[in-house]
Amino acid sequence: MSATDILADILRLPAEERARLAHELIRSLDGEAEAGAAQAWDAEIERRGAEVDRGVADTMTFDEYRAHIRQRRAARANR
Repeated sequence: MSATDILADILRLPAEERARLAHELIRSLDGEAEAGAAQAWDAEIERRGAEVDRGVADTMTFDEYRAHIRQRRAARANR
């Protein structure tokens, strides 16, 4: 069975099944995580949370975030 045949079969699956397969295929391309990567991310999350708790982090509401993203997209479109 060729890759084209397999793809044709996959495309006939329900969206949820295709999404699961796509996720697994993408995961299969990722290499092993570097040693200590999970701990480094945990430390970064703690650091950022502490900044929020201390009131020194730059934060925004969801509406502000959406407006920010719209502005960035519009700026890219106008390049």
